[in-house]
Amino acid sequence: MTENAMPVVQVAFTALDAPGTAAWYESMFGYRPAGSITGTSGDDVAEMMALPDVHCDMHWLVDSNDFFQLEIFRFHQPVSSPAERSPDSLGWSMVGLRVADLDEVLARLRDSGAHVGPVHGAAGARRVCTRDPEGVWLELRERDSRSGDARDVRATPVSTAFVRAVVTDLDAAAAFFSDTLGLRDTGSTLHTDADEALWGSAPTRTDTLVLSADGRDTGIVIELVHYPDRVARPLPDGYRISDRGILNVAFGSREVNDYDAVIARLDGNGYPINGELAIGPARSSYANGADGLSVELLTIPDPEIEQQFGFTLAAQTTDVS
Repeated sequence: MTENAMPVVQVAFTALDAPGTAAWYESMFGYRPAGSITGTSGDDVAEMMALPDVHCDMHWLVDSNDFFQLEIFRFHQPVSSPAERSPDSLGWSMVGLRVADLDEVLARLRDSGAHVGPVHGAAGARRVCTRDPEGVWLELRERDSRSGDARDVRATPVSTAFVRAVVTDLDAAAAFFSDTLGLRDTGSTLHTDADEALWGSAPTRTDTLVLSADGRDTGIVIELVHYPDRVARPLPDGYRISDRGILNVAFGSREVNDYDAVIARLDGNGYPINGELAIGPARSSYANGADGLSVELLTIPDPEIEQQFGFTLAAQTTDVS
């Protein structure tokens, strides 16, 4: 078993309207604002994101999970391209949420005019898909099978449950996420072949693997999916992480040793780091794994920096331009 695995601590999106999208997640599901920062730029940021130039704003939201956030980017430079993605598209393709009252959420979604798909499952275990204002697919899950997840630190009606990635080679993806990032097989299954109907696709054979840092399925997990009988829709030509949709997923720890161990494995296994940012003792790096999936590696050992960058409740906006 690989040591020093870091759990999912962030799901990042690129949005054309970041403030509006953040407000939508607040009003639809109950995510809570955790601050924002405007005017982020510089050669070091561009290097880390593997972009020619960067000028962006970020908005942060938190749910019930400790040391976890949604991060919503608005890129002024480079200009974001719209993208039509689906849960069976290659790359980061869908985010799963657990909601306390599915009927209330569905009523709000329908009143807002949002897409709402067919509801599957019996009462108490229902699931349904929707899309956020930027077109990102979300699966809402009614059942919460967790028993006292240690990451729950605040009372909110929503908690992030999983992130789905569609890959061309499940073995190669498993090697990256397990051997390099250190995630462990939970032994669980999130979707069956018939669940393709949740997002309007025909049932088709899938090979899947569900991973987490501790090998349990009670926190935020990564679902890797491969379609052996058909080719997943690829990313658009010229795609950049600044384009609309799920930007990447971050794995992090408050312990610097965990971060250093993962960075060393990335280097040793041939996955180059794009660049690293350091703010005091906090450090952040971007890398590309199997199928070019963008991941962030993060350590924040300082509680003040943790709050400054949106991992705890706050209502402040910082302008760094």
